[in-house]
Amino acid sequence: MQQVHINRLGVNSIEFESNIVDIPLSPGGEHSFEIVIINYGSPTHVHLSASDELQDNLTFLEDNPYVSHEEYIPVIARIPFDGRLLNKGMIFVTVGYGSKTESFTINIGMSDTNNVPALIDIDERLSSPAPVMATNKKTKSGSHLSDIFSGISESFIQMFDARNLVLFSALIIILALIYIAVRLVSGNNMEIGFEVGFYTALAFTIVFTSLIAYLLTRLPIFKNK
Repeated sequence: MQQVHINRLGVNSIEFESNIVDIPLSPGGEHSFEIVIINYGSPTHVHLSASDELQDNLTFLEDNPYVSHEEYIPVIARIPFDGRLLNKGMIFVTVGYGSKTESFTINIGMSDTNNVPALIDIDERLSSPAPVMATNKKTKSGSHLSDIFSGISESFIQMFDARNLVLFSALIIILALIYIAVRLVSGNNMEIGFEVGFYTALAFTIVFTSLIAYLLTRLPIFKNK
């Protein structure tokens, strides 16, 4: 709302409450406001008009009111859909049958700076590539072998459960019985460093190979998951 004081400082004097009036609008929008005219002298006609830049943006519902003391003049401000974002111009107030004219500035719309997207701060460290860590092939090979040996060790530990331990003990007993039988056949006076015949060595080899094969097949690391 804008207030206009006439005849307060003298005959046909004109004063404005605000020298600049801002009306924020977007294209296609419309807004109404009032101009209050206060007369401190004799009743008179007051003429209202807009500059050429605002002919399509302002409409005075009463542009030549008769003001005896105080009058409220409705004004409609608008921006067409294809209009400019900001429209600047003047509103003229004339008294004394054209003898005195004053004006104030009116801005309808919003400046372009209000529509500029806000800047987003980006951490410069995000734009730099991540450092590539150099790897040593020997270190990889050593760690790979270490993983294999640790896997075999864990497999041996998992293999020796209660059932496998009984089977392993039975095989040891069988080998011991075979050894005792060989000693009985060779004679009781046989020394510890006796020579074993071909067939006896073959039997030991078969039994030992079967034992090792059995143990290997029982390792969890060689089983299909």
